[in-house]
Amino acid sequence: MPQCAWHPGTETGVSCPDCGRYMCPKDMVDTPVGYKCRECGLTRVTRGGVKPRQLLTASAFGLVAALVLPPLVGLVHFAFIGALLYGGLVGEAVKRGAGGHRTTEFAAIAAACAVLGALAWTPIFEFDIVLAVGGAVVAALWVSSTRLLG
Repeated sequence: MPQCAWHPGTETGVSCPDCGRYMCPKDMVDTPVGYKCRECGLTRVTRGGVKPRQLLTASAFGLVAALVLPPLVGLVHFAFIGALLYGGLVGEAVKRGAGGHRTTEFAAIAAACAVLGALAWTPIFEFDIVLAVGGAVVAALWVSSTRLLG
């Protein structure tokens, strides 16, 4: 029978679903998705059950969308509609990068990406306050919409 990775000599048949190491009951950490070893259960999950990799992926998706979309949104003649479209698409990119998580951390990431995307195009176009602020508000609301409603 396999032995515990942290207590050699202690036989166990339970392994961590993330890393595959065998663990005894002393090393099990109860997580929202089941038992994990103490390293995977405590260090890989931040407050709210969000993994750092999800934060990084959501940021990357949001930044790419925010950097690509402003010239396309500039084709819309009404600034308010352009800001709605821009914020919604950046928010959707962040939500997909986050694996569907809708926490306040991801709403903040969406808002920051929307502002950074608008600022990145400032040297080419005039700075558009409606796009930056409106897009940030819409992006944050888009990500956290189900948290607000239910």
